[in-house]
Amino acid sequence: MQKIDYGIANKYAHQLEAYVTSHFNNAIEYDATPFVLAEIQKLTDDFFAYPLRDGLLGTTLVDSAVTVTISDKIAYGPRRYFTCAHELCHVLIDKEYIRTHPGIDVEDENGLPSSKDNPKERRANHFAALVLLPDEILNAVMMERKSKFYIRHHQKVSFETLKYRISDFIQLRFLLPRSMALKIAAAFADKEADPSQQKGIYGFWRAAEDRNISLLTRDRIIKKNNDLAHGLINPMIFEDRKRKKRVREQNKLAMKVLDDLYQPDDKTGFYMLADNFTPYLDEELDQRDSAK
Repeated sequence: MQKIDYGIANKYAHQLEAYVTSHFNNAIEYDATPFVLAEIQKLTDDFFAYPLRDGLLGTTLVDSAVTVTISDKIAYGPRRYFTCAHELCHVLIDKEYIRTHPGIDVEDENGLPSSKDNPKERRANHFAALVLLPDEILNAVMMERKSKFYIRHHQKVSFETLKYRISDFIQLRFLLPRSMALKIAAAFADKEADPSQQKGIYGFWRAAEDRNISLLTRDRIIKKNNDLAHGLINPMIFEDRKRKKRVREQNKLAMKVLDDLYQPDDKTGFYMLADNFTPYLDEELDQRDSAK
C-alpha cells in the first residue's frame, strides 16, 4: 500500500474549516455542507446529479472543462454530502492528475469502485471527513456531551464517518494506540452501540482533554490515558470480579445446604438439589473465563 501525503489535504481542509467556522457563533452548530456545495459550484464548470452505474457515488472529469457528477441514487443525506466533499478534494488537488488519468475511480474485480489501493482516493476520503467534522468541532460536541444522533443531524455526517474521526482524533490528540481508539469509536458510533456506554466515553474524553492541556509530560499523558481507556474498554472487569465472588459464595452456600440436608437414606432431597443447581468449582470459573 502506497504511503499517503495528507499534508495538502489537511491544509485545504483547515482553510475551509476556518471559513465555515466564521459563519457560526457556536462550534457545535458547525455545518460545512452548504459551503462544500458552494465551493464545488464555484470551482467547476458543471456540477449535477446523474444516474451513475451501480457502485459509483461520484466522479470528477477534467478535459476542456471540469465536471463533477454525483449519483442521483444516493438518498441518504450524510452519504451524499460526504461524496460531494470527496469530489471537492479531487477538484482542489487532483485536477492535473485526473486530466491525464481519467480512471481515478479504481474498480475492483466486480467493476465497482475501490479506494483501498489508490492513495488519492483515500486522501479524498480523509479530506471529506475532516472538512465535515474537524478536530475542534468534534472536540466541542464531545465535551458538550452531544449524542451521535445530534452530530449526524447538525454536522451531517454518517455514523461511519463519525467513527473514523473519533478514532483518528483519539490517536493523534490523546496518544492512544489504534486498537484502543477503534474500540472507543465503535462503542460510541456503531448503530448497535449501547447508549449506556456513552456516559463513560464522555467522562474519558473530558479527563483525557484535561490531561492534554496540563503540564504533564507526554509519557505521563500516554500512561494515564491508556489506564483510563483500559477501564473504559473493559467495563466488565470489576463486575466480573464481583460476579466470581458472588458465584463462589453461592457455591459455598449450596454445598453447605447439601451437607446439612443430605441423608444417606434420603435420596429425594439430594437429587432435587442436584437437578436445580450445578455449582462451579473455583478453578472451573478461571478456566472458563480464560477461554473467552
